Amino acid sequence: MPKAVSHTELSPRGAYPEVTSLVQLRYIARQLHMFRPRLARSDQAGGLLTRYRGRGMNFEEVRHYHPGDDVRSIDWRVTARTGETHTKLYQEERERPVVILVDLRSPMFFGSRRAFKSVVASGIAAALGWAGLHHSDRIGAMIFTDDAIDTVRPRRSHHAVLAMIHAMVELAGELDSPVPANGSQPMKLLLEEARRISRPGTALFLVSDCHDLDESCAQPLYLLTRHADLQVLRIADPLELSLPAQSLTISDGRQRTFLGAGNRPLREFFAERHAQARADVEQLCRRHRLPLLDFDTASPLVPTLLDYFGNRQRDNSRLSAPAARELAP
Repeated sequence: MPKAVSHTELSPRGAYPEVTSLVQLRYIARQLHMFRPRLARSDQAGGLLTRYRGRGMNFEEVRHYHPGDDVRSIDWRVTARTGETHTKLYQEERERPVVILVDLRSPMFFGSRRAFKSVVASGIAAALGWAGLHHSDRIGAMIFTDDAIDTVRPRRSHHAVLAMIHAMVELAGELDSPVPANGSQPMKLLLEEARRISRPGTALFLVSDCHDLDESCAQPLYLLTRHADLQVLRIADPLELSLPAQSLTISDGRQRTFLGAGNRPLREFFAERHAQARADVEQLCRRHRLPLLDFDTASPLVPTLLDYFGNRQRDNSRLSAPAARELAP
């Protein structure tokens, strides 16, 4: 009998993402709900309610007949009872395009515990992609590197998610230092590009460490959120939040150096600086009414995803038997 696979075992880890681990995240897709049902703004057919009126699946109200209304929607019972022509209105079911904005710039190539930030970002994006596909949404992506933006056009197909996964693995595999050799593009550029390609009603998920999500992004955020819904998923490493009291030996995989963290004023200055940077991001998100979800590299990814997006009936420790059978060697 095949052994069940735990959520911890499914969580990506290491310095570089792998296609196999990102594909396996599809087994938790049915347990994730990326957003609550709400009135959407797009004009495509699908599973979310919108303010658009028409001959949809769900009855909304009865009102007086207006010239131009569809005569097939006249409510003859109410018309006969009141003596005035009334018509039925419906809410149409519509889909929501989902675009995942993945930050794979050099500062994401860092980690001190379980996984690098770039690996966690790739895992979040893959899980959300599979979840959106499970709920019949069109899935696309924008992958942001130091000098380019790779785009995966939104499609309701597993090929779109696989294209995103392969692009993330390739681009993350090119990272070799948390410090870009020739600088990197600012977050502001990604937000401006996202606004250019997103249609009204698009759901956007920004997956990043948010190190430069600052006041320079305020105007692009304002313009973007006027017609799209954005959630910010922030990734941090414990070593970025506070330095340990003991000294450390650090390495980039090729060379080693010594970090003397025994200086208390240095540790306090470091912690205060990063706490202020995080507070600034939180204030910016509050101003634009953006959900902000925090992830860290020290914790297994899948349990954290289930805490944020899981349904109430989920099993927090084990996969379903069919999924376990498929994953078993």
